[in-house]
Amino acid sequence: MTKRLILLALFGILYISESSAQENYGNALGNDRPAWIDKIYVGGGLGGFGISSDRVWVNLSGQVGYRITDKWNAGVGLTYQYFKWKEPINQSFNDYGLNFYTQYVIYKPFFAMAQYEILFLDTFEGRITEDRMLIGGGISQPMGGKGFVNLYALYNVLYKEGEDLRYDSPWVIGMNFGIGF
Repeated sequence: MTKRLILLALFGILYISESSAQENYGNALGNDRPAWIDKIYVGGGLGGFGISSDRVWVNLSGQVGYRITDKWNAGVGLTYQYFKWKEPINQSFNDYGLNFYTQYVIYKPFFAMAQYEILFLDTFEGRITEDRMLIGGGISQPMGGKGFVNLYALYNVLYKEGEDLRYDSPWVIGMNFGIGF
């Protein structure tokens, strides 16, 4: 009788531990990872590209962000830019940078955005550093359960006519996408 009670107790313990292992913790995949991981997203985008008679410009970026609330997110990104001046110099430049951004949904699907960017620009004399403080807004289109596509227009408040090495205008028009975990 004692052996049966011990076996029944062991079976009960194993059954309880097995059923608690199947518990859904409220995450998207129903596993036991922390809930904050569901708020992380990764993505990238095109900050713009252009081809004209005197230059070619391509901008690629990657980002990692965190949804602080349903309306507010922030993150960090990396940027690579390729510039080729066709005339009169026929020279190409490879630039890279780092940015920190935040977005706040004003009224779905519209958001306000601020981004601080540090660019390391290739020049004839070597590399220089250039800062940009971009402020503006955009529109976001959800894609599936955790994906999105953003279109935005930002204004560089640090832009100085004639002093900016790469841009003819303080306006930056771009698109990015992302997907959550």
